[in-house]
Amino acid sequence: MDAKAQLFLTVSVGAIMLTMGLGLTPDDFLRVGSRPRAVVVGLVGQLVLLPALAFACAFGFGLPPQLALGLVLIAACPGGAHSNLYASFAKADTALSVTLTALSGIVTIVTIPLLLTLGIRVFAADGSIPPMPIGATMAQIFLVMGLPVALGMGVRARSERWAGRLERPIKGLATLLLVLIVVGSLRGHGERLSAAMVSSGAAVLTLNLGSMALGWGLARAAALPVPQQLTVALEVGIQNGTLAFVLGLSLMGGDLGLLPPVFLYSLVVYPTGAVVVLIGRALQRSAPGVDASAPDANASAPDEAAS
Repeated sequence: MDAKAQLFLTVSVGAIMLTMGLGLTPDDFLRVGSRPRAVVVGLVGQLVLLPALAFACAFGFGLPPQLALGLVLIAACPGGAHSNLYASFAKADTALSVTLTALSGIVTIVTIPLLLTLGIRVFAADGSIPPMPIGATMAQIFLVMGLPVALGMGVRARSERWAGRLERPIKGLATLLLVLIVVGSLRGHGERLSAAMVSSGAAVLTLNLGSMALGWGLARAAALPVPQQLTVALEVGIQNGTLAFVLGLSLMGGDLGLLPPVFLYSLVVYPTGAVVVLIGRALQRSAPGVDASAPDANASAPDEAAS
């Protein structure tokens, strides 16, 4: 990858994370105290069960090393604005969704390089994929993810008005850069990527549907109220495909081999997420007494939590 492409990727990731920071407040993190069980359940689902499922799918469907690592990369990435939006559409606990997205965005600065390194050791023990220096990768991810989030939060803390003004143009810049990166990456490689997407399709769909089911089942087993069950299902099942794409190119030196599962995941997550939204709205209609905004709904409404 040449220096110009690397710069585009770095600026694109930074812009994405800056817009995330501009929308966050300290309350999004402090909310952990009002929903401790739901937050723990959500993070366990996203940081433990989801990566484990990705490894299982890669093994089960016999994916070649690069496609297997692409699947792991998707599972390693945090949630994004789409999971928050779907939570709102589903009338789930949107505040919990924002908190889980914020927390996972911070934690994955550490877990992304760890999971990718494990994936390389498991799926490419023959050296077909170069090893990744964990410390240097963590530092790189912190610089392009952690610092922009902190900067965005700092701007919002000083002036919500300025944060609101900056969010749209920066998001537009990130979108423009991403389009340029996608077009540049696909040029001359469309046939190869299409074939790889077909071969990884079953694994990607299984990961997406299975992660939503795992998240929902875990939340139900923890006796969370229905709105929080929906939120956990969406947070575990909808990851930031945009971030996975740019990180896949950046961290792997422009290698396109990881991208087919990421592309396909970014397509299938919309209809599957919509199905969860429809199911969630139906559940909300059948349980009208559930209050998603309560600090810890399962503490005050144990009967509803078990439903």
